[in-house]
Amino acid sequence: MKHPFSGKILFIYLTVWAAIIAAYTAFLYIGFDFNLMVSLTDSAVHNIPLIGLGLGFWYIVQYLSPKDDGGITTLILNLSLAVLISVALFSYGSYGLLDNILTKGVEYHEFLLNTLPWRILIGSLILAVIVMIYYLLKYNQNLRQKEAEELELQSLLKQSELDMLKFQINPHFIFNSLNSISSLTITEPEKAREMVIKLSEFLRSSLGKNNEELLTVSQELERMELYLDIEKVRFGERLEISTDIDDKCMQMTLPNMILQPLYENAIKYGVYEQLDGVSMRIECHCGSGNLHVSVINNYDCRAIPQKGKGIGLKNVRNRLELIYGIPDLVTIEKDKTNFAVHLLIPQNEYLMDASDNVS
Repeated sequence: MKHPFSGKILFIYLTVWAAIIAAYTAFLYIGFDFNLMVSLTDSAVHNIPLIGLGLGFWYIVQYLSPKDDGGITTLILNLSLAVLISVALFSYGSYGLLDNILTKGVEYHEFLLNTLPWRILIGSLILAVIVMIYYLLKYNQNLRQKEAEELELQSLLKQSELDMLKFQINPHFIFNSLNSISSLTITEPEKAREMVIKLSEFLRSSLGKNNEELLTVSQELERMELYLDIEKVRFGERLEISTDIDDKCMQMTLPNMILQPLYENAIKYGVYEQLDGVSMRIECHCGSGNLHVSVINNYDCRAIPQKGKGIGLKNVRNRLELIYGIPDLVTIEKDKTNFAVHLLIPQNEYLMDASDNVS
């Protein structure tokens, strides 16, 4: 850390000292009836060394400060050192110099001798105040640095959690797709080949935008079309898709890959649990500064639910809370025939700025 007394602060520091020297000169001139030259010389010799000492003590504070910035012993040591130096200065320096250059008889000699303890005390207090100011400045700088480091750490932890949630989703989907391809290679090789091509297109698209946290609705839906193409190869006519997308929402933003778990969940609990297939509906509307996305599918309430780890919807909920800092952005509605997942995606200036990075 550079010296805090620089630039404008150094100018203020020197101005304060100039005022002190002027006030001290006036005090001697008026209060003790010394002539102006004696008063000015006494004031200058008494105070100018303190100006340099005050500046130099910053480096002593820097050198002696403990790394944890919490040592009271070091603080006392610095203050004691300030007192000792001021005592030595005024005892052997100022006193001797003033006594030699301002020999004006017994009156001034006695004045100098009688005021020496006060000079030492006042000088020591001034140095102690300067040292305390240095400590406050150093503490403030360290506090700001720690706050910045903590914010950076929180940001890294948040990003790590988000990455972990994304990486949990992708292998889960790939594992299911590869299992399906494996089954199709025996029963329907052509479909298996088509599915491999669709999967490669989807993965290429995903990897190309994997580092982007936010995508536009248009980009996310385009990628989800590739995902649905893969699922249509697997399930054919058993999977029916319908959409209700407001054109005004297409340039709004939402988290990368946030819809894929919802699509997968709808297909998993629709197609797998009923013979007639599943009708899946995707709705996207905007209002009140928010984006509203819903994925709705029919299901058979009489079917035995499949056991799962619940990674998909839980990850969606966690990701949204981490990104937007708002809980309960995911709501679920369920009746005897339909299962719906609703997402509320805030659209504010910060997120719109982030969307500027979307290519």
